[in-house]
Amino acid sequence: MHYGYDFEEVKQKVISTLYQNYAGLSGVELSTKTKINRMTLTKYLNLMLTQGLVRKKKLEPLMYGTWTKMLRRSNSH
Repeated sequence: MHYGYDFEEVKQKVISTLYQNYAGLSGVELSTKTKINRMTLTKYLNLMLTQGLVRKKKLEPLMYGTWTKMLRRSNSH
């Protein structure tokens, strides 16, 4: 079954879900909450990673990372 996801739609779902989960979510958790196939979601997450929209934290070697939203950096010191 092909859903033909739109990048903007996926981006909004991911950012919204990560806003509600400050500590981040695994790819499986994020897939479950957004109802997007894990492999499809991984493709979009990697694209969002290169755009600086999300961050992937490594937990331990050989374990999946946790995806988190990028925090905006303020110009104030």
